[in-house]
Amino acid sequence: MPVKTRSKPGIFYGWRIVSAAFIAWALYGGFYFYGFSAFFMSFVNEFGWSRAALSGVFSLSRLEGGILGPVGGFLVDKFGPRKMMILGIIIMGTGFILLSRIDSLLTFSLVFILCIALGGTLGIQQAPIVAITNWFIKKRGTAIGVGLSGMGLGGALVPVMAWLIVQYDWRTTVIILGIALWVMGIPLAFVMRHRPEQYGYLPDGETKEINARQNEPKVAEASQPPLMASTKRVDSAREINFTARQALRTKAFWLLALIFGLRQFVISAIVVHQIPFLTGIGISQGVAATVLGSIAMISVVGRLGFGRLADIFEKKYLMAITLALITLGCFILANAQTLWHVIVFLVIYSPAYGGGSTLMQAIRAEYFGRQYFGSIMGFMDLAQIFGLTLGPVFAGLMYDTTGSYRLAFITFAVTAGIAMMLMLIARRPANTPSEVTVISQ
Repeated sequence: MPVKTRSKPGIFYGWRIVSAAFIAWALYGGFYFYGFSAFFMSFVNEFGWSRAALSGVFSLSRLEGGILGPVGGFLVDKFGPRKMMILGIIIMGTGFILLSRIDSLLTFSLVFILCIALGGTLGIQQAPIVAITNWFIKKRGTAIGVGLSGMGLGGALVPVMAWLIVQYDWRTTVIILGIALWVMGIPLAFVMRHRPEQYGYLPDGETKEINARQNEPKVAEASQPPLMASTKRVDSAREINFTARQALRTKAFWLLALIFGLRQFVISAIVVHQIPFLTGIGISQGVAATVLGSIAMISVVGRLGFGRLADIFEKKYLMAITLALITLGCFILANAQTLWHVIVFLVIYSPAYGGGSTLMQAIRAEYFGRQYFGSIMGFMDLAQIFGLTLGPVFAGLMYDTTGSYRLAFITFAVTAGIAMMLMLIARRPANTPSEVTVISQ
């Protein structure tokens, strides 16, 4: 008999996983992905590090995450998201506390890369997305969009962190973040479940349950309703699942890695350098932090909207639209001189940025399936790591060389435009994998 997972009547357990992922990603986005930009000028002012050197540490952390991506994805597929999430959060929280003791670029690099970045990759970046992908198929775009909206709303924490840094200091602030991550993050990990079939569910909360002894679908009788909250029937469908090795042999895998890598080249640099750029054109530190937080929060519109549209329309065309908007946004930013220019950039860029984050995951799952999604995601993260590592360093070098970010932002606009054109010619894998999982008969 399948292991039972308790659920309130009418609520599919998968949505609880989405809710836990939402909060976890809010912490990840607010404390790390967006939030570390709030510490950028504190490090520059106290230690005198160049922007290129500091950006290099951020880039190395992305490189480390990419290199360990296949390993982390494999571990999530093997041991499940709950165990990996607990481990990652413990490591990441420890890293924040240790960061309060750094006194050189070397110690900063070691703590940031080996604790904060590593823990975040293993515990929060990978584990929840694997769980959501396993628990949803038909509503996958919506579920991913809702979960990843937490990343966007996490941007609201950036002004709070900037306030803490001003009121106290950055060393006290990182200790607060480490403790808060433990207290809030570890309970969220216990909500995670690996695959719905292990608990008497099917993806999306369908009404057929798996007979574990015979390993074949069994329609639940009316007198003994299954755990699935939804009353919808499973449609006749066959779900194709590529192994990581099979996916690596397809042209689709490498084209998507190139497209997503070009996108990451742009967005990673903008996240890291947004506050330094804004302060450089005369905007105060507090307002600059609010702007960065606004990018994250406005991105929720794109995460939810494009996620819902991904369940209805062709995903690659939606992805191309987001890349076109990013192209336009970068051109605006390259010529921004006032806060009003920045506001126009926010309105155009932010929803596209958020929508693209959701669509990347939905496209991967659509092209290669969910059974080995963690491993495939890890290998693709490794293949596209060039974007995450080179983007921030390139922007820092352009500033150190020219005294302006304008050339960097123009380059980012061109890069996003190239990614858009490549997305339009992307196709699903032409070859069929040898392993096919039958979802329903």
